[in-house]
Amino acid sequence: MSQLKNWVTKTHSVPLFQHEKSRRHSEIPIWKLALKGTLSNIHKPKAFSRVDNFVQFLSFPRSGHSLIGSLLDAHPNAIVSHELDAMGLIHKGLSEKSIYALIEDNSKTFTQHGRFWNGFSYEVKNQHHGYSDSLTTIGDKKGDWAVRWFNKNPQLITKLRKTVKNKIRWVLVTRNPLDNVATLSLRKNRTYDEVRIQHKSGDLFSAELKSKQESGKIAASVQDDMVKDYRLLCNTISKMQNELADEEVLHVVYEDFCEDPETGLSRICEFLNIDPSADYLKSCSLKVKPSLHKSRKRVEWSKSQIDEVKEIAQNHEFLNCYLNDMDIK
Repeated sequence: MSQLKNWVTKTHSVPLFQHEKSRRHSEIPIWKLALKGTLSNIHKPKAFSRVDNFVQFLSFPRSGHSLIGSLLDAHPNAIVSHELDAMGLIHKGLSEKSIYALIEDNSKTFTQHGRFWNGFSYEVKNQHHGYSDSLTTIGDKKGDWAVRWFNKNPQLITKLRKTVKNKIRWVLVTRNPLDNVATLSLRKNRTYDEVRIQHKSGDLFSAELKSKQESGKIAASVQDDMVKDYRLLCNTISKMQNELADEEVLHVVYEDFCEDPETGLSRICEFLNIDPSADYLKSCSLKVKPSLHKSRKRVEWSKSQIDEVKEIAQNHEFLNCYLNDMDIK
């Protein structure tokens, strides 16, 4: 009875795809999502009969997992939703098959809108976005909210295992903590995303960003609450890892992935037991920029903030790989 009441009264935030302007979310009643997933399974009762793996990203905002999730979605044996927040749906009591149907619908709709999000298209040309004739891997990329839901509900992994009967695999994507915190600060009020959508990149973007920072519309310095939020996510990820077996988690260092995307993507595919063709790997690698902007340089830092981020990196094994690159210059 209580779950039915929750479905009637509660909502779930889903992405609102609007082609190149895509960046917002919309609140949808849970009962509507549950009904949509149920009806889809009635029409296609065997759609997910060959699924072997459920993959969930485990990550931070602005860490690169949107790109990696979309590259996986381009694989002929995989469908990965964008911004659906599957773990939120698990938390709210939806069934495995309903969530799978919503994942598939999300991927198709995202593809129909050019796979644009915050001014960037995640589409891999001539690959299998939004559909699969032989689906074996399905999942969701909303990595930061997977962490936040676990922080709200420490029984979430147990609930996930009871809901999903397939093998569960987690992909932990990390980016240098300094760049992560800097980008979180820049994008705190969403004005940064508006500038990115309008100007994409290059000199025009840099000039407009500087102007917005000078006017106070975009942060010119690191925000203490973003450092605090980053620490919360790191602490929660470490708690989650204590409940997961080593073979259930793959750590992807985003900087290494961008330097050699074919090797990085092959490693993820092997982890998920899907075979990457040479054409697939080549097409995906064209979407990846080998050199990343160090957003840490776009904001001012206090010494105490730098020291705090270094201390966070020292205290979490999955961030130890960045300890030799903790310089602002």
